[in-house]
Amino acid sequence: MPIAFEMLFKNRVLRAHWMKRAGAGLIDIATVFVPVWAIALSFGLEKAYFDLFVGIASGVCWFTYSTLSEYFYGYTLGKKLASLRVSSEKGDVSLHEAAFRNVPKLFWFIMLPLDLLLGMFTYGDPRQRFVDRVFETTVVSTLPASSLIHVKVRQPNDF
Repeated sequence: MPIAFEMLFKNRVLRAHWMKRAGAGLIDIATVFVPVWAIALSFGLEKAYFDLFVGIASGVCWFTYSTLSEYFYGYTLGKKLASLRVSSEKGDVSLHEAAFRNVPKLFWFIMLPLDLLLGMFTYGDPRQRFVDRVFETTVVSTLPASSLIHVKVRQPNDF
């Protein structure tokens, strides 16, 4: 089985999946970071304390937001808008599965990029980050499979 990084260049559906995940991630980042940043600004902190506060508070808020959203609903706002949801190989996502798969978001500046890279360069389901493989969860599309396949049909008059 090839690694996800190799498959990204050959598989359009997988590329679309990761683009949707990236878009969903950006929406979730804005959902968490903008309020945290605004609160930090209202405190009038010095630069060093501001960066420390935003780094820690945004990680805790992003972890909490993602864990609770994925446990109660199966998705975050970004995933919902991108027609994605979190799925467990055991059925519904449990609280501990949601929490463990989101641990890299606590330390988003180090662990999340490492989690993505390990997922891309190790063998397994190419839709999974490394932590997803460990805890047997994945992000899947909520759209029917037929909507993921784009076929151009030629009409008899199209010559």
